[in-house]
Amino acid sequence: METVSESGSSVTVALLLGLVVVILAYLRFKSTSSKKLAPGPRGLDALRGMVSALREGSLNRQAEQWSRQYGPLVLCRSAVGDLCVLNSPRLVREMFASRETEHLTNNRPRCFVGWFALYDFRDVIVSSPQYRPEWPKMRKMFHQAIKFYGDGVERMESKVMEELRRLTTELEADCGQDVDMDHVISTSAMRIVLTLVTGECPDPEVAARAKLLNDLTNEMFSPITDTLLTAFPWLRHLPLLPYRKLCRDVITTRDCLMHDLFTEPKATHVRGQPRGIVDVLLDEQEKEENQWMTDDHIRGLVLNIIAAAVSTSTQTLKALFLYLTHNPEVARKLQDEIDSKIGKRTPRLQDMSDLPYAEAVTWETLRLASPASMGLPHLTTDDVTVDGYIVPKGATVFANILGFHHDPEIFSDPEAFHPERFLDDEGQMLPANDPLRQSMIAFGVGKRSCVGESFARSRVFLYVTTLLQQFDVLPPTQHELLPVTRSSWKNGIVLELKPYHAVFRPREHTQHVTPHRSTQS
Repeated sequence: METVSESGSSVTVALLLGLVVVILAYLRFKSTSSKKLAPGPRGLDALRGMVSALREGSLNRQAEQWSRQYGPLVLCRSAVGDLCVLNSPRLVREMFASRETEHLTNNRPRCFVGWFALYDFRDVIVSSPQYRPEWPKMRKMFHQAIKFYGDGVERMESKVMEELRRLTTELEADCGQDVDMDHVISTSAMRIVLTLVTGECPDPEVAARAKLLNDLTNEMFSPITDTLLTAFPWLRHLPLLPYRKLCRDVITTRDCLMHDLFTEPKATHVRGQPRGIVDVLLDEQEKEENQWMTDDHIRGLVLNIIAAAVSTSTQTLKALFLYLTHNPEVARKLQDEIDSKIGKRTPRLQDMSDLPYAEAVTWETLRLASPASMGLPHLTTDDVTVDGYIVPKGATVFANILGFHHDPEIFSDPEAFHPERFLDDEGQMLPANDPLRQSMIAFGVGKRSCVGESFARSRVFLYVTTLLQQFDVLPPTQHELLPVTRSSWKNGIVLELKPYHAVFRPREHTQHVTPHRSTQS
C-alpha cells in the first residue's frame, strides 16, 4: 500500500507541475496575444525544435532552419519560454547596440554556471545588474585589469614574445614531425594568459589544471547541461547522474587553481607594485571606493579572463593554421608580406598596420570559423520593437553569428577561404565602416561585446607572423589532414575544432633565426 501511495503522490505532483506550466503558458500567451509578435514556431513545434537543439548542442543549425522558414527575425514561443534568434548583422546591431534598445537587451538569463562556478555571479561575463547591482563597477574593474596589458603595451608584447621563443624552440625540436595542434596551441595560449594573470610563467601542473577547468566549465555550460541544472539544481546531488561528478570536479579544480593564481600571489602582494592582473585587482580592492569588492569578485574576474582569453583565441589560432595548411597559396602570400615588410627581425605589434594581408587572414578565419557561433545569450527586460515586430519581455536572445557569416547574400562564395574579400583595390584593409566589415560580429557589439578584442587580435597577429616567418605549415605525414567542413567542429558555446596534426618545417632562409628579446621593457 505504501508503494502504491508513493506512486500516486508522484503522479499527483507531476500532474500539478504540468498544470502550473500550462496555466503560466496560457497567461503569458494571453498577455501578449494582442501584440504583433515576431514570426516563428509556436507551441509543440517550438518546443520540439528547442529540445532537439539543446539535446544535440546545435542551436546554430536549428537557427538556420528557422531563418529559412521565417526570415531574419525569429521568435520561438513555447511553454518553457521565449527564444529569439537574430539572423542578420543589422538586427544584431539594432537590438544590442542602438540607443533605443541596448538598455533593454544587454542582461543575461540566469544560468547554473554563474551561480555554482562563478561565486554566485561575482563575475562580468554571465552576470547582470539583476543578479549583482555592482555589475557596472565589476565591468569597469575588468577593463582596468585588461588595460594593464592593453593593446600595444610593451609589457604584454614582451610576455607574448617570451612564450613564442619557447614555442619556436619546441617546434624546431619537432622538425618534420606531426604536431598535435590542439596540444601545442592550447598549452601555449594558456601559458601566456596565466603569465599575464600572475606575472610569472606558470608551473606545467597549474597550466594543465587551468585547461582542465576550462574544459569542465565548458561542459557544464553546454546548452542541455546548463538548462537542466538551472531548472533543477538538485540534479547535481543524484548519484546515478553524471552531473554529480561534473559539479564535484569543477569545484575541486577551481579551488585548487584559485589557490595557485590568487591565494599565493595575494600572500606576496606589495601595494603599488603589480606583477600581473591579480595584483592590479588587489590594488583596486584596497581603495576606499571599492569596499564592495570581495576576494570572490577577484576570483570570478580571473576566471572570466582565463575563459575569455583562452577558449576563442585557441580555436581561432587552430582554425587559422588549418586553413593555411589547406590553402598553401595563402600561406605563401602571407609569408611574402612578412618577408617584405619585416624581414628577419622579430615581428612587433607596431607592424600590424603595415601587414594588411595578415589582418585580412585573421578576419577571414574569424568569419569562416566563427568560434562564438551564437555568442552568449541576452535577456530582454521589457518588450522590444524591432522591424515593426515585438520581442517580448523575458525572451532569451541569440545572435546567429555563424549563420550570417556564411550568408551568400553578404559574403560571396562563403565557404571559400578568401582573405582578399576584406582588402580594397590597393591591397589595404577595408575601413571599419565598410558594409562588409560591419557584417562581421565576431566579437559581439554593444555593452556585451568582448572587452579583450584588441588584446586577442594582438596575440593572434604575433603568433601568426612569428610562426609563419620561421616555418612552413604543411599537411601531416602520419595522420589524415582534418577537412574544413562543418563536421570538423564540435558544437557548444564555443565551437571547438576537432584534434588535428600538422607539420612545422623551418624555412630555409630563416632556419637559424629565432625571436629575440625586446630591447624595451
